Amino acid sequence: MVDSVYKDKEVAAYFNKNYICIKMDMEKEGREFNKKIKIKNYRTHVFFDYNNTVMMHRSAGKKNTAEFLQLGKDAQDTTKQLRTFERKYFDKKANIEEITTYMKMLEKAGLDNQVTINAYLSGLSDKEMLKHENWRIMYDLFKEVEMTSFQKVMYLREEYAKIYTADSIDNKIISLYNSALMNRVQKLDTSGYNTMVEKLRKSELDLSEKIIAYASLNRHKMRSDWKNYQLEAVPFIEKYCMDDYRRLNEVAYNFYERITDKELLAKAETWAVKAVSLQDNIRNNHTLSGIYFKLGKKEPAMTACKHTIDLAKKANVDYKQSSLLLEKIEEMKSVE
Repeated sequence: MVDSVYKDKEVAAYFNKNYICIKMDMEKEGREFNKKIKIKNYRTHVFFDYNNTVMMHRSAGKKNTAEFLQLGKDAQDTTKQLRTFERKYFDKKANIEEITTYMKMLEKAGLDNQVTINAYLSGLSDKEMLKHENWRIMYDLFKEVEMTSFQKVMYLREEYAKIYTADSIDNKIISLYNSALMNRVQKLDTSGYNTMVEKLRKSELDLSEKIIAYASLNRHKMRSDWKNYQLEAVPFIEKYCMDDYRRLNEVAYNFYERITDKELLAKAETWAVKAVSLQDNIRNNHTLSGIYFKLGKKEPAMTACKHTIDLAKKANVDYKQSSLLLEKIEEMKSVE
């Protein structure tokens, strides 16, 4: 951004007109200041009011020229400022849409939104927890299995299953535990990882063995240990996942990207086919088309890839990857 975005003439003109701009290394000269604003994600842009006392807006992550210009404009628009949503939330004047937006904005700002989400969910009645808008907050944004509101989620598991399907709530529970376990792997906390695994084994949770096996698989992936990944993947899928399109697709895609053995790719093909049969969505079809391509099956690859693109067009989402894959498929010679 220093070499491209910040030096752009339009960016420079806008920001120099509307702001006093300061670039600071928060691990060096900004270390003391960072105790106040708590930046963990680099790069982060923080906008203060003219007295430099109140944070108006904040956003983490790299921006291109258009995105950075829009960020500068949003920071001056009181209907889009993080500060506005924060005040409404704590003054208990925010509606459910504004609450959801605030929680998403915290994450985009590189701030921890989990304490806020946990406090919000913990304050809801069981009936309120089951409402669709609060289900979406829990399902899309809540990530901490060790926070108190997770117990409410588990308590309401059967009710969630009746309303939103058992597949959805089980997927959330698996994802939460996996995230907690992978966090320990990232921190090289082997003791913490083993302790959580042992607690799961001793628990009465019916998903515990699947969670443990899934975490072991992902630990191999994080370590780029693809030999052990493929060794554990086959029994994991066959034992736990033949009705779980998410894990079927995930492991099949990892095989597509990393595995060259034809027999294993043939297994991945059966998983991808099964995933599509369970959920005919963009991701599953893209994986299937890629595996067909890697196996040299031109016609099935082309059919699956074109279907992926059709689904993406209907959903109005980007399909660049599938278009590039289709070009490769059209150029290939079929081995069938």
